[in-house]
Amino acid sequence: MTDIELNPQGEVVLDVDRSIYDESVIDKVLYWWGGDYVITRRNIPGTTIQTIVFSAPNPITQETFDKMRQKLSADFVDYKNRAIIASETRDLRNILYAKAFANSDDFVEFEFND
Repeated sequence: MTDIELNPQGEVVLDVDRSIYDESVIDKVLYWWGGDYVITRRNIPGTTIQTIVFSAPNPITQETFDKMRQKLSADFVDYKNRAIIASETRDLRNILYAKAFANSDDFVEFEFND
């Protein structure tokens, strides 16, 4: 997220740099807001910036905006970190899946006695 503001029409305008946050991260963040707001996304030609506008039937108040700003910031960090962790642990997960579903005769088993 590069910029967020409450415009005079009572809409929240958010600029997101797609070179920092990929589409799946942006989609996951916005998914939870779709029930309460109409969300419009527009890519700015010649840049990596995507402008996202949140609008509601009634203008968004400053108090609501402050809460949204905090929650959106936290969500972008959270989902970005989740994406990094998933990427960095993909090979380990594949090894664990292979071990879990492999024929048990292919692996050495240890017996532990109490």
